[in-house]
Amino acid sequence: MIKAVGARVIINPDKAKETTESGIILTEILPDIPDRGMVVSVGEKVEELNVGDYVIFDPMGITPVTYEEEEYFLFYETQIIAKIEK
Repeated sequence: MIKAVGARVIINPDKAKETTESGIILTEILPDIPDRGMVVSVGEKVEELNVGDYVIFDPMGITPVTYEEEEYFLFYETQIIAKIEK
């Protein structure tokens, strides 16, 4: 199991789109980087997020982490832009 520490959050990002809504195929040169995902772990200093929250983040600030062949993104809590409430 992967666990965030401190004020960090680990997110399982949505899968990158392979085509645009109009059907244009995206190449690996310019892939669509996801900007939202589900929180899978929060560090002990995280105050506003919980495991299971669905969030929006800035894709330019990602730190990709691979664990057991699954890709996750690591952020500081302050890098999360919004929480989507259902």
